[in-house]
Amino acid sequence: MTAAVPAAVLVPLSKPGGRALMLGHVHPDADVLGTLLALGEALAARGVSVVEGGPHPAPALLSFLSGVERYRTLASIEGAYDVVVLTDCPNPARTEGLIEEARASGATVLNIDHHHDNRRYGDVNWIDPTAAATGEMVYRLVTALGAALTPGMATNLFTAIHTDTGSFRYSNTTAETFRIAGALVSAGASPALVSGRLYERRPADSLRWLGESLRRIEVSPDGRIAWLALPSGVVPEGFIEAEELVNYPRSIGSVRVACFLRELGAQVKVSLRGKGDVDVSRIAARFGGGGHPNAAGCTVPGELSGVTRDVLAAVRDGVDATVSAAGERA
Repeated sequence: MTAAVPAAVLVPLSKPGGRALMLGHVHPDADVLGTLLALGEALAARGVSVVEGGPHPAPALLSFLSGVERYRTLASIEGAYDVVVLTDCPNPARTEGLIEEARASGATVLNIDHHHDNRRYGDVNWIDPTAAATGEMVYRLVTALGAALTPGMATNLFTAIHTDTGSFRYSNTTAETFRIAGALVSAGASPALVSGRLYERRPADSLRWLGESLRRIEVSPDGRIAWLALPSGVVPEGFIEAEELVNYPRSIGSVRVACFLRELGAQVKVSLRGKGDVDVSRIAARFGGGGHPNAAGCTVPGELSGVTRDVLAAVRDGVDATVSAAGERA
């Protein structure tokens, strides 16, 4: 069993009434939306006035999440809040300044995350790297608050855990993950619904866009590194948001590290996935990013070809260092 919810986390959420902001990061995914919406519903049931939102809107792919219509695009923080909650957001810069505005209003900032490299920017920080998903932590929090777990909350938390563990495929998935997932299914979450909405709602043109993307995959001569560098405008943004394109180069048997580099104006968003013992979070950290040992990312200023060159050089350093260390231990 995982550790109990710290008392310091419960205190700012246990007060009746008040105003709470569930603050998401840029380009919100199921990990953050599922947890924020579930916790927001639990707090609203306790009489708290809840606002859910962030710098970018919820993607259409996640329109099935319960309460997602409440999620707002926030250009600034309006009014004062008693507490601001961020989930699955290791870097406060990913709120594009909204967290600083919220903190200035006098709110208590509650930071809930399972990333080992979380920057601990909250007034209260609950960081549990042993949790496979932040959804596990929020499930424990909702339970500790005594909230009734509605089918909608269960669906949101199941979706968050499902995506954060790579459909329960990543090495961080534990028996506790499945215990919590089972409890969520018992409370009304439907695995078939979640998988169907995430993976079986592609428009017909998406297969053409997928082909256009996959033909750009390259593999290093030794087969250990594969990457996909995608210029802006090649495929629609909505398609990119709906697909985990980095998983395609990762699926190559010989690959130790896969990279997806997406051009966004004057910067490049980089997703890294590792298999085995190459810690991609250290590679991402070299460019100001972070994440997990086997799943990390960063956003790098510059044009696509130059960023691709620099990132691949860092990946090569990481793979070579890991191979060298393994040889010394042998």
